[in-house]
Amino acid sequence: MAAQTSLNSLIEAIAGAVVDAQDRIEQHQMSHLSDFFDDNNRPKSVVIRMPSLHPQAGEDDEDLYRAPILPLVSMNVLRIKDVEITFDADLGPLVEDDTPAPEEHGEAPAWKGKTGRPHLRVDPNGGGNGRNGGSVHVVLRVEGTEPTDGASRLMNHLSQTQGVFKTFKPGD
Repeated sequence: MAAQTSLNSLIEAIAGAVVDAQDRIEQHQMSHLSDFFDDNNRPKSVVIRMPSLHPQAGEDDEDLYRAPILPLVSMNVLRIKDVEITFDADLGPLVEDDTPAPEEHGEAPAWKGKTGRPHLRVDPNGGGNGRNGGSVHVVLRVEGTEPTDGASRLMNHLSQTQGVFKTFKPGD
């Protein structure tokens, strides 16, 4: 067996990759929030000309209606729902770890793979019994989630600021 590693390290690396992927999704989604605000951090809006609904409005009167863009677009928030990873690896030796377990000294585990217990070594390139080594099958499921409480409050507040701000009469 050529490139052995501890099974604990391999699992920690996989878990770390999933956490990093979720962080990147969140950073990507947040990076586009600034698209909805101008250089002075005011919400960008769209102005729409529509027939006036005012009771004394004439047939050709129009209202200018301003609506902030952010509440008009879909906030598609994604998160990793679950991950399924299968791989083949050759088993290596059971290695004794002489580092004392943290809980033996009343400490919380440091989550660094040092437990004071034996751990298994594996060869992830092995793949077992003459098959092509290093085969990994990954299934990653994402799901849409509701916007965060802060985003919902912001969109609700912006929605309340939209409305008619000027009426045009023919000839104005």
